[in-house]
Amino acid sequence: MGPLYKFGWFDFAYSLQLAGLIGFFFGFVLERAGFGNPRKLTAIFYLRDFAVLKVMFTAIVVCSLGLLYFSLAGWIDLGRVYLLPTYLWPQIAGGFLLGVGFVMGGYCPTTSVVAAVTGKLDGLVFIVGMILGSLVFAEIFPALKGFYEAGSMGAVRLNDVLGIHSGLVALLVCLMAVGVYWFVEKVENRFGDPETLPGGSRRAKVTAAAVLVAFGVILALVNPDQAVRTRASGVTELSKVRKAETPKPAASASEGFKIVDDEGC
Repeated sequence: MGPLYKFGWFDFAYSLQLAGLIGFFFGFVLERAGFGNPRKLTAIFYLRDFAVLKVMFTAIVVCSLGLLYFSLAGWIDLGRVYLLPTYLWPQIAGGFLLGVGFVMGGYCPTTSVVAAVTGKLDGLVFIVGMILGSLVFAEIFPALKGFYEAGSMGAVRLNDVLGIHSGLVALLVCLMAVGVYWFVEKVENRFGDPETLPGGSRRAKVTAAAVLVAFGVILALVNPDQAVRTRASGVTELSKVRKAETPKPAASASEGFKIVDDEGC
């Protein structure tokens, strides 16, 4: 079914309005989670609070599982989902510069907007810095174009690189998430403040981890890539049969005649 915009469910203007509405609620949730506070954000670099890693990793896992299960159900066509092309070396360099800026400024691009909206001056300064940096980059882009396009791999996914189907990748991501969550909680308990860290029963955490791994195991066994290919081939064959069975309209004596305007006679 989806993505809805590419199937013509709404026009370009409405898509921009919808994007603005989604962005508003996304920023609202970030602010309520404390991600408009630079101390909360930079606590990960001091091994005190890994909320940023937990939230972002959870978003990755939910998105991965959701897209694959929606694809299995026929609710979304992953072939129509736009994938950003991979440029290996400039993206590694960009990630390093973003991390350095994160530590120095206390914000990433999105959280700086959240902070500025809530009245924090340092968030506004961060936004101004991003704008100036973008202008400088645009001016010197001709000199950096060669490096900008270095390591081009096209629009690839992990299953393409690893040579396995996407269900196995989802299982590996789920196992990685469970291991990372367990490890960072150990680190938090050693270096963080127990009074500010979120609680939660061990039973609930173990149950959530088991459910997450179970979702990954199901995808690994089902092989969503093969299931989607099988469904697509079945739809193609059915369309060919229907096209062959559709009777051709009989030719009329006035086949070349075309009514331009109905005069009511």
